[in-house]
Amino acid sequence: MSHAMAGVEFTKSLASIAAILSPATRATRVMQAQTILVCALLVSTGLAGPTYAFNIFEKYRLEEQFELPAGAAAFHVTPDGRIVTMVGDEVHIETGVQTRAFTMLGTLPSADIASFGAAFVRISPDGIKVAVGNNGGASFSNYEIGVFDFPSLTGDWYQLNHYQAEWYDATHLAITAGEFGLPSVVTVLDTTSPPAAPTNPIVIDNIGGASAGITFDSLGNLYTGNAFTGDGPSSTGWIKVFEHAAWSPALSGASPLDFESAGTLLVDLLSADSLGFDAAGNLHVGGGDFFGGADDVDFFGVVRNQAVQDVLAGGLPIDPLDSAAVRRFDPDTDSDFNFYSVTANPITSELYAKDFGSTVYVYRFTNARVPAVSGAGALGASAVLMLAAAWSINRRRYAPCPRNTNAPPAEPRIPW
Repeated sequence: MSHAMAGVEFTKSLASIAAILSPATRATRVMQAQTILVCALLVSTGLAGPTYAFNIFEKYRLEEQFELPAGAAAFHVTPDGRIVTMVGDEVHIETGVQTRAFTMLGTLPSADIASFGAAFVRISPDGIKVAVGNNGGASFSNYEIGVFDFPSLTGDWYQLNHYQAEWYDATHLAITAGEFGLPSVVTVLDTTSPPAAPTNPIVIDNIGGASAGITFDSLGNLYTGNAFTGDGPSSTGWIKVFEHAAWSPALSGASPLDFESAGTLLVDLLSADSLGFDAAGNLHVGGGDFFGGADDVDFFGVVRNQAVQDVLAGGLPIDPLDSAAVRRFDPDTDSDFNFYSVTANPITSELYAKDFGSTVYVYRFTNARVPAVSGAGALGASAVLMLAAAWSINRRRYAPCPRNTNAPPAEPRIPW
């Protein structure tokens, strides 16, 4: 049934109900029904602006699993929703959104990829670059990061240490890196700088342990962590947030922030690996703390958007055992030692979880965000007609639509 027809039937029902009620009750009930109708229409047509399904956080379910090409390791998602992965020096791309079939795009020039695969594959937010970490190469000591045009795969390699990376914008790649026995750091590579003389300033210094994941939110706040306890005082799984205004001056020559003394502790979860945001602004976390007990291994986590916002507003760090703030998923129940990497696909509203091997587990919420309708479209016109009909029944002032308290205040800058 169309939105317009539904409105007509609903209005008829209001009239029928009103005929058997007292005048006072009739006015109250009709006003309440009108409010429900208006709110539903605004949401369903997008006229209320971007909105989110109620309790998206609770709606994730394991929907399916599929196989990457044999030998594939790291993977990512293009801005149009297709999966990109690598097998050795070969770049493979999904033939279409959710086809789960792949075709080889080409090979990276002069690539020296480790036998266990690339450390990361990251498509730039504008979709025209791909960054690849070679994981130390065949010798495990020749660390390089390649930046290539996409999909032509023309580009070059930078001699740079790395663990994981994420694009800050279309030309700057944030990198977590470190050397054994030394504190880890976060640098930001200007990918327009020459490989022979890269511009790659340290923006976060003195992480008292191993390099972890990295991501950004819509305000440019930087999220990273400690993947394995070193000199501390931070420990495995600490995830901290650094406000954009605090860390970004280091891009222009200011001193980097000290991980241990600056920033805001968000949560202690797994090994702070595979950080990123889903389409609703929830933070996903992968990895595992195998020395932290059964409560910190063999799952991946999704941290509720509102819980993150509460900490940023001055609240206490999130309790990782609070199921209202952190959901835990373990799709491979045959193993007790999974170490999941996680990638979000904002186009399909899916989360992809993968351990070692080529199997990818797909989590999806069924009622994804309804996009806003621009212009006077058919749905918008139907909504206007239905609003007018409702107002003709009773001209009392509408009660406000109930607020969706789970709607995130901002979309993540790079949510995949």
